[in-house]
Amino acid sequence: MGSFSLSAGEIFTPYEYIKDGVITIENGIITDIKKGKTGEMSLDFPSSIIAPGFIDVHTHGIADADVMDASAKSIDKMKEAYASHGVTSFCPTTETAPLNHIEKALNAIKASKNLGAKALGVHLEGPFLSLEKPGAQIVEDIRPPSKEEFDELWNTSERSIKLMTIAPEVPGATKLIRYVSLLGVTVSMGHSNATYDEALAGIRAGVSHTTHLFNGMRAYHHREPGGIGAVLENPNVSVELITDFVHLHPATIQLVYTVKPKNKVIVVTDSIRAADMPDGLYKDRFELYVKDGEARLPNGTLAGSTLTLDKALRNLVFELRVPIKDAMTMITANPAKCIKVDDKIGSIEIGKCADLVVLDRDLNVMRTFIDGEIIFKRKL
Repeated sequence: MGSFSLSAGEIFTPYEYIKDGVITIENGIITDIKKGKTGEMSLDFPSSIIAPGFIDVHTHGIADADVMDASAKSIDKMKEAYASHGVTSFCPTTETAPLNHIEKALNAIKASKNLGAKALGVHLEGPFLSLEKPGAQIVEDIRPPSKEEFDELWNTSERSIKLMTIAPEVPGATKLIRYVSLLGVTVSMGHSNATYDEALAGIRAGVSHTTHLFNGMRAYHHREPGGIGAVLENPNVSVELITDFVHLHPATIQLVYTVKPKNKVIVVTDSIRAADMPDGLYKDRFELYVKDGEARLPNGTLAGSTLTLDKALRNLVFELRVPIKDAMTMITANPAKCIKVDDKIGSIEIGKCADLVVLDRDLNVMRTFIDGEIIFKRKL
């Protein structure tokens, strides 16, 4: 792989802004970062921006492929598609399903090729959710929390589950939360009808994250703040936002950005197979309809999104006027910290993987580097 240098007019680490910076890469690792260009660069993007590779900790699919296809070919297709949107790492996200179906999906992830975006580890969304807040999850497959069932999935995944979404108010949930947390898995509250007190009990047990805040949750009420109130007031609990302006009104996104510590806001896509695809009917384990980019079940329930992280970034910066440094942090450093991989990825620092994205001034992806290799190059 060798050594080379990469320079750009602007670099966001994302913590620091560097004008006319140079990044030296050796064997896929960042070995030096300097301000000011000297001599000839191996690759120079004088009018562009370099940022850490994007990380999506909640995504089900893209490009007509889905995790629950339980197919290594589908995972391979997803990895390639994500890289074209600047995503260098992601958590393949499962759905509530029979145990054997989830296990097949986990085996497919293990069998996929090491090409394109990195599959960091699984986000287990369900099956231990609330029957009252299923969202687009199949109600019949929602089950009570089970240590035995989790252990089976944990072993099948070869201990690679990074994130688990659970409804903390369901009987047996707090006990499982404590157990899973001790294994190093980040536990997230989601698809939950928890009251404020029940949410606090979940946080005390080990919940440190929130799955697609506001969506699939008890609505906030001034006399019963519910889980939303519990996580908004707690500076130690991170929250996911789907910034497609469908799942959340722009003012809601702005409110969370204002209230929560900047290092606890994480932008995700919750994307499905219809991402990067035209409007129309998609048949999976259920039917969903996509119109004007909105994915819904026949009853009108939102069923994930068609969002990509580069589009999410543009929405934040150009529509909501969020400072680019903060917006980039929400899709790089923050998700890396959430799932405890920030020692290797999530920021441009010496010793970390050279997972990088080159953006033009309109924040369109020009190049995606993974471990120092160009995985995607935009056609001009």
